[in-house]
Amino acid sequence: MKVSATHRDQLSRIALMQVENLALNALEAVQVLSWVRLVTYLILNTADGVLDVSFPGALAALARTKVFCDANLIETYLETYAKTQLITWNRDAQTIGLPAGLGMTARQIASRANGAKGGRPRKTPKTGVVADQRQGNIVLPISGGKDVARENPAKTHLTGARDKLSLASKSSSEDKLRLDAMFKRIGPKAFTAAGFDDAKDMPNYGITRTWCAAAVAKGLTDDQTELLVTSVVTAVAERQRERGAPVSHLGYFTKAVEQAIAQGDIPEAPKTAEQRKAERAWEQAMQDYSSAIASGEIGLRRPELADFLVQVAA
Repeated sequence: MKVSATHRDQLSRIALMQVENLALNALEAVQVLSWVRLVTYLILNTADGVLDVSFPGALAALARTKVFCDANLIETYLETYAKTQLITWNRDAQTIGLPAGLGMTARQIASRANGAKGGRPRKTPKTGVVADQRQGNIVLPISGGKDVARENPAKTHLTGARDKLSLASKSSSEDKLRLDAMFKRIGPKAFTAAGFDDAKDMPNYGITRTWCAAAVAKGLTDDQTELLVTSVVTAVAERQRERGAPVSHLGYFTKAVEQAIAQGDIPEAPKTAEQRKAERAWEQAMQDYSSAIASGEIGLRRPELADFLVQVAA
């Protein structure tokens, strides 16, 4: 699942609340865990942070599959969270909502609204002849007697990404070595992710050096860059194959890759089979732990995911 910048901001606030919110700190550990799972689900799976659970069996399904608490306790938990303003809970309407501290900020709401309208309008619209779409490419005079066509191509800034590559090439030898290593590592993987075949296609992945330079300028790590590039290339390549218009060269992916880098849109690293097995075992253990706590048992040790990861790695 891709997580937007807005979602990352909201999720980071969950962690901050676990440190600073006294009402949350006063709850039992299992209630805190259930709250974290609940608000995370609301953030990632609802458009406005409000979930309708009015249809039959919805609360039980939420408890069983998302919050991982006893279905008989879910309403008690919701009442507790609502009293301490950790969520909003409308019993009559059967809706659960995010608290004020986890909802979208006014700026994020405005950004979403602008995006739905097609983006922010120009502050100073073009007027006169240049506003005419037919005159959009008019050649204007440049100081020194040169026009656009006669400028020295070697001194012309073509794109932001190429500027970043130029800066990277002028940086320290250590930076150059890093960029070389990233290019050699990520280039072939991007070529493969695009669905190209070394035996049939000419393995030309020079454009990935530009992507790597842009990622370095953005502050991404090597692993983050590899994950972002391969993920974007794979997604775009699959989309084009489904449309019956497969991509023929890596340069086609540049716009999508540069946009993802600019937005810092780094997907989650794929989980290994061992990690998935450990998570399933931990979730089952947490359900057993919650049931035991609800039954009145005391002195129980709360299961930790790290324990199960060690077990599957052994």
